[in-house]
Amino acid sequence: MINSKETIAIFGASGFLGSSLLAQLSISNYHLKLFSRNKEKIKILTVDPQIEIFDIDFNNLEQVKKDLKKTDVVINLLGILHQSKKESFDKIHHIWPSSLAKIMKEAGIKRLIHLGALGSGSNAQSLYLKSKTLGESQLIKQKNLDVTILRPSIIFGAKDNFINMFKLLVKWAPIILLLSPQSKFQPIYIEDVSKILIKSMFDKKTYGKVYDLGGSDIYSLKDIICLVIKSEKLYRLIIPLNKSLSYLFAFIIEMMPIKILTRDNWKSMQIDNVVNSEHTIPYRYNFERLEHYLDKNKKNNPLMRSKYDFYRSKSGR
Repeated sequence: MINSKETIAIFGASGFLGSSLLAQLSISNYHLKLFSRNKEKIKILTVDPQIEIFDIDFNNLEQVKKDLKKTDVVINLLGILHQSKKESFDKIHHIWPSSLAKIMKEAGIKRLIHLGALGSGSNAQSLYLKSKTLGESQLIKQKNLDVTILRPSIIFGAKDNFINMFKLLVKWAPIILLLSPQSKFQPIYIEDVSKILIKSMFDKKTYGKVYDLGGSDIYSLKDIICLVIKSEKLYRLIIPLNKSLSYLFAFIIEMMPIKILTRDNWKSMQIDNVVNSEHTIPYRYNFERLEHYLDKNKKNNPLMRSKYDFYRSKSGR
């Protein structure tokens, strides 16, 4: 193992944001410990001797504590959009952060960056946002931890599930029934989130703070669909649905075998997904705008390569 300055542990390293973060951190001198419920997915991506890969076993927290030994910074990106019999919102967003705080205290690790959700802390009716709120509240009151909580709006990028889902939708559906057309979002580019996360790792000014992350523009859901249609150079008829019909449509989609949208997702959309000025992070970047991103990536599809794939090919990995 090559000696490095600091050891960074990432929980949820195989996910969308985790992969972007790995792409940027793996070209540094950090020693990385990657934790995932999908360990094999990370193994495909890297053979770097500076990187160790671990399974997350929620039923064996003692092993997690052993694996975290001699870690300087812990980054928790674990999250789910849909519940299942194996994984509930409460288990992943509430119980796990509490368990992680306990593990870190016992292991003598103080620095934690936790990925929350924009809209948490509100009076939202969705189980998703309620569980996120409970998890964040458990962490921010920890006196033994130097915690920073980042709450991003919708994150877009090469392999996101949000924009790419709509790209597929507008490609195959000539008529689009649009639920909650006026729901507000402030999409932020994946690499901008990664840069903010990395910059905040050792920034003591962020300790004990909660920050909302959003891009430079606010869009309604209808605005986003129109941008996607324009970028694909298609004509599509959009039929906006009122609140009652939106709920009914979400219920119908929820019954499908593949989870695309649920009623709980719809409930989350009733809270505007935009940055609160009281929780704005002090870092300033030339944020990638959604319409510019779409224009530059007109020919891309959900299977396009990520930045990490590019880095790996250039480095011969």
